[in-house]
Amino acid sequence: MFVARARPNHDPRLASPAPQPPALALFVVFLLAAFLLRSPGILRAAIDPDEGLYILQAQAWMGGGWPYLAVWDMHPPGAPALLMPVLAVVGDPVLALRLTGVLAVATTASLLCGTARLLGAGSATSLAAGLLFIAYSVLPGGLATNTEILFAPFVAAVARLLLNDVLRGHPPRASLVFAAGLCAGVALWVKQTTALESSALWLTMLGLAMAARPIAWWRVAVQAALFALGAGAPTLGVAAGYAATGHFEPWLRGNLLAPLAYPGEDGIAPGLRLGLAVALPPLSPLLLACAGLAFPDPLARRAGLLLSPWLGAAALAVALPGKWYDHYFLVLAAPLSIIAAFALAAIARHALRPELSRPGFAILVGLSAAVPVAAMLHPRLAHGIGLREADPVRQVAHAVTRELRPGEALFVANWHSITYALARQRPPTRYAFPFHLSGRIQGLTGEDMDAELARVLAIPPGVIVLAADEVRWRGMRAAARAAIETQVRRDYDLVASVHDGVGEVQVWRRR
Repeated sequence: MFVARARPNHDPRLASPAPQPPALALFVVFLLAAFLLRSPGILRAAIDPDEGLYILQAQAWMGGGWPYLAVWDMHPPGAPALLMPVLAVVGDPVLALRLTGVLAVATTASLLCGTARLLGAGSATSLAAGLLFIAYSVLPGGLATNTEILFAPFVAAVARLLLNDVLRGHPPRASLVFAAGLCAGVALWVKQTTALESSALWLTMLGLAMAARPIAWWRVAVQAALFALGAGAPTLGVAAGYAATGHFEPWLRGNLLAPLAYPGEDGIAPGLRLGLAVALPPLSPLLLACAGLAFPDPLARRAGLLLSPWLGAAALAVALPGKWYDHYFLVLAAPLSIIAAFALAAIARHALRPELSRPGFAILVGLSAAVPVAAMLHPRLAHGIGLREADPVRQVAHAVTRELRPGEALFVANWHSITYALARQRPPTRYAFPFHLSGRIQGLTGEDMDAELARVLAIPPGVIVLAADEVRWRGMRAAARAAIETQVRRDYDLVASVHDGVGEVQVWRRR
């Protein structure tokens, strides 16, 4: 029931089982490919503002300060937790960020390759699934080590583990179901929306298992309980830790209440039209490749059918926050990469002569992968990738280090919070993310952010960093902007100015 064969008059290496390279060798290939394609971003200290917050949380956590208590965020603490081991080995916060992203992408590609293999792909098609994901991980917004990059390997592991037995025609083993639940729990520990993808994959496994043979209701209940137990363990374990130390309310606010309030919070997030206009063009080759499912190819159609719940759940996860940042759309890349690999193989088998099917497939995959890579490389090759001059964030951090006196505080008012880490300074507030303290989404914190800002300004900071361009300056809420402007004009001198490609970033020294 679970085996589909390629048409005998076409190249079977694209579809039927064939000797697969060792898993370690494949991982090394994916690791090198991920490092190569993501290398243009390795020198960039800040690609996405969220990264700086995760680094600050990781550094504080390594020093004994728990997330939410030392550095507040509205995400679960999984992102800083995953950064911590790499940061402990590497030391440099920017390099730790970038290498964590490389490892996450390579691991995801390996797991997608294995899942494609389970679905009946040959060595070429399964390899293509992994390489397509690596290529599409660089856009939109994918060079940053954001949550979508960090939870991708765990969601891919859920797919690999849940489908392992049923696609081989065997009943699902309890051990694999529990292990898949744990992976779903770690993904949930990074971002709450992954629950949708994990649930869709669980239902896919259950549907396949029940289609193969009748299953007693109690067995289904036991399997569901095992999956739920694994999925809940990481979050419940962390919640118990906060409760045991008397800090359950900060955990509840950051992990549950703030994310629930986020979709309705006023801010400057892009709307649906702008989000689609920015994010979908880079993904369009993968979407167009799915046209190959129209061919009468049972293997490709079966893969598309079985992975459609995962893809649908991923699309729902993109829409759930009610905001449309480009990096949200990276969630689509994992299931789309497998489906597109099968669809491109179907095109090569059915639209080309048998002797051209294999090279034709390689060309199709190469062209599909080249689109996001070229889109990512073009502005960097045109304007340089920072080899000759310092990154703007590093320039600002250097100016801060030069001006800041021992014992003085640094306050980054509306710019990248990773400046604190590069300047080796602790934030003067646990609300280190500017959008929370001085921006328009302050309502998520449950605290009076005007009072907290007044406390920070009353320290007073020895150095204040301001992004002075119209967009970011006006992006602050009016009360915060007025308070900062009043104090800067009265007590500070402009000592450095750096252009970061968007506008002027100013370093102000207290008189």
